[in-house]
Amino acid sequence: MAAACRSVKGLVAVITGGASGLGLVTAERLVGQGASAVLLDLPNSGGEAQAKKLGNNCVFAPADVSGVTSPLPGCA
Repeated sequence: MAAACRSVKGLVAVITGGASGLGLVTAERLVGQGASAVLLDLPNSGGEAQAKKLGNNCVFAPADVSGVTSPLPGCA
């Protein structure tokens, strides 16, 4: 069975752990398909440099969400 494909163009993704690994690969794929991305990761993760590499449709927001038990402000 063929998978249904939905365009992500114009959407904004908030990606925790977005500065490396699976989070970064996810951001690269989404931005490559026309979405915008916010990379959430630790302040010393190198996220700023990764966001710059991905271009104008990507920004870095330093955050530690490891202890968050409720939605982040602005993400509820």
